[in-house]
Amino acid sequence: MESSYSIPDNTRIYAIGDIHGYVKELEAMHALIRQDIDDNPIDDPQIVYIGDYIDRGPENDAVIQCLLERELNEPDITHVFLRGNHENAMMEFIEKPSGPRKDWLDWGGINTLINYGVQPDMTKPLSTQATVLAAGLAEKLPMSHAEFLRNSQLYYECGEYLFVHAGIKPGVPLDKQKDHDLMMIRKGFLDYEEPHEKCVVHGHTSVKEIDIKPNRINVDTGLYHGRHLVAAVLESNTIRSLKVDMIKR
Repeated sequence: MESSYSIPDNTRIYAIGDIHGYVKELEAMHALIRQDIDDNPIDDPQIVYIGDYIDRGPENDAVIQCLLERELNEPDITHVFLRGNHENAMMEFIEKPSGPRKDWLDWGGINTLINYGVQPDMTKPLSTQATVLAAGLAEKLPMSHAEFLRNSQLYYECGEYLFVHAGIKPGVPLDKQKDHDLMMIRKGFLDYEEPHEKCVVHGHTSVKEIDIKPNRINVDTGLYHGRHLVAAVLESNTIRSLKVDMIKR
């Protein structure tokens, strides 16, 4: 479909929604993107990952490793990794397990802990184990994975599009946006119908299918709910999408 927003000439962006620990679906999406590029070559292909790589799914550590290897093995593609609220919560939990982000354990963080070889005692309250679990995760987390998380970006701009995990606070300049809003906002953004300075491509709030609004595009199609993983494909002034259904395990 045509859009009133555009991407620079000779550039194509694949914006992948929330992955949440499902590496098989991520690998299948990478294969679709590779085929799409081979079938329709372009000078500057880019993949923008919208964040929430971890938690809730079965292969959280494998997703991070897959993303690292993808960037190394396909230098012809620009890879942009945005930070979701789940990655941010995990980092805050490691740094201050007794702080407010100990609730990361209730966000699906247990799955991520177990993937990294840290086993909670499920017979005891998780809150009483937070310090021990955070220390265990800090020890088990590979340095390359920790650096990947630290180096993730809060937003990315290309042409008339802005890519961010959750959204933006309407009417606030980008350099004045709060990190919390970029990774967590819903109310005030999702129901805002006026144009933003740029079309916002985001995830964070699950929808059944890619949701293309006049001022934003939501690419979180609820993979962890058993639906699918989607990528918005933006080129010139057009929008299309690629989709991978959940794979049986």
